[in-house]
Amino acid sequence: MALVNITIRSLVATIVLTTSLMAHAQLRVVNYNTLDKPIDSLEGTLFSTIFTAIGNKSINGIAKRVDLLALQEQRGLSGTSTAQEMANLLNTEYGVSSYEASLYAFGTDRVGIVYDSSTVELINTTNVFAGGPRPTFRGQFRPVGYTDSSADLYLYSSHFKAGSSGSDISTRTTEGLRVSNDAAALGTNANFIFSGDFNFGSSSEDGYENLEVTANDPIDLSSWPNSSIAEHMTQSTRTSNLSDGGASGGMDDRFDLQLVSNNLLDGEGLSYLGPTSTGLGSLEHSYQAFGNDGVSYNTRINNTILGRSQPASVLNALYSFSDHLPVVADYQLPAVMDAAIATTIPATIALDEEFLLDVFVENVANVVASLGADELDYTINFTGDLLGSSVADMDLALGGGNMHQLQLDTSSVGLKSGTITIASDSQSAENNLVILDIDFEVIAPIDDPDLNEDGMIDGEDFLLIQWDDPSLISAWEAEYGTTGGGAAAGVVPEPSALSLLGAGLIGLGLRRKIC
Repeated sequence: MALVNITIRSLVATIVLTTSLMAHAQLRVVNYNTLDKPIDSLEGTLFSTIFTAIGNKSINGIAKRVDLLALQEQRGLSGTSTAQEMANLLNTEYGVSSYEASLYAFGTDRVGIVYDSSTVELINTTNVFAGGPRPTFRGQFRPVGYTDSSADLYLYSSHFKAGSSGSDISTRTTEGLRVSNDAAALGTNANFIFSGDFNFGSSSEDGYENLEVTANDPIDLSSWPNSSIAEHMTQSTRTSNLSDGGASGGMDDRFDLQLVSNNLLDGEGLSYLGPTSTGLGSLEHSYQAFGNDGVSYNTRINNTILGRSQPASVLNALYSFSDHLPVVADYQLPAVMDAAIATTIPATIALDEEFLLDVFVENVANVVASLGADELDYTINFTGDLLGSSVADMDLALGGGNMHQLQLDTSSVGLKSGTITIASDSQSAENNLVILDIDFEVIAPIDDPDLNEDGMIDGEDFLLIQWDDPSLISAWEAEYGTTGGGAAAGVVPEPSALSLLGAGLIGLGLRRKIC
């Protein structure tokens, strides 16, 4: 009787598992003219009251502390600055040490940025000399856990020339042009925000229109200021002069803005969270003049506490701390892909055995709400000894992931291999290509284990296998049991010893009757 020659090899699957250090949530960006404050503990308390409320404010189901804070009207203090004081206050408020300050160091009424280094990494800073009394400060930031520069966000902090004279307006026109040109040089796919106190008297100013050559108003107001959009006014929080020198006049100007690049309104990758972004029409605007509920037009911000989104303590803090309101907006992060083979693969695969391979794919962007990250669009393709269909699917952040099945091709005996490629074309997606390699071997079963044709499967059959083809021993043991007592020794006996060893094996009781 002919014997089948089988070589047994352990199945090896080389699995590329993905891990990512990820930003802790989508980005909350604030810009604020703080009137050269805080410089004492009382002003520090006012600041903390305001920013605790900003962190607790839920918009589209997202409530989180500030990630980026663009500042105007900052000043140096003895060994520090107001910007650094705010970073210190945020660290104290949230029990962290991750808030840091970056400040343009020349002149008075400085501009700067405070950022949470646990969520964004500062890549670079640049001063844009725009022709006004103060340069614009530009910070380049990358969300933590993302490695490609396409996920970078450029945040501009500007404080344009104040005043209503022809000369003032002309200066702002020049400032708007130069800042816009600087952003244009970043490239058409750049993510940038023009934030700051721009002092535009109206939406028809040439300086504002110059900014809109490269940027967009995310709340898409056609004309301002006017009472019909009172909730978007940002200055002044007061109707009378206080000792800090801030302006009065009531809430009737929209000086403070966040204008965004085209790429931040496409609903893909890094993008503004609001109905003006493509595909996000069901959301409410996350862009807000914080604390302004539209009931304070041309009067002080704390004129009434009835029907307000914030308690009296916050409204009073906004009144006392600055003559401007902070502007708050949320931005989604790009997707983050994780993929792995989720199946435990046995050591052997039999000829024609059906074996399904589970492939798990998940959007693991670490956000506080599903809409805080872009959806993960991906495909699964494969080559080699695998069966199935190509896959095109998607997963939302916090969606739990998707399981897909492929089948190993076991139609022939021998060494097999395959490659599974999971690729995402989601904008700026992190870890957007995962390649999983597998290697395995298909073995054939022993056709007739009763080699001596005595009606029993026993140690004598095992000896015949060992004598004729030792490579079949493991296969015989796997299918019919071990010989016990060391009978499966690797040394092949001489023919003269067969009867003795056979008798010993039979004595061990290793017998199976063929019915």
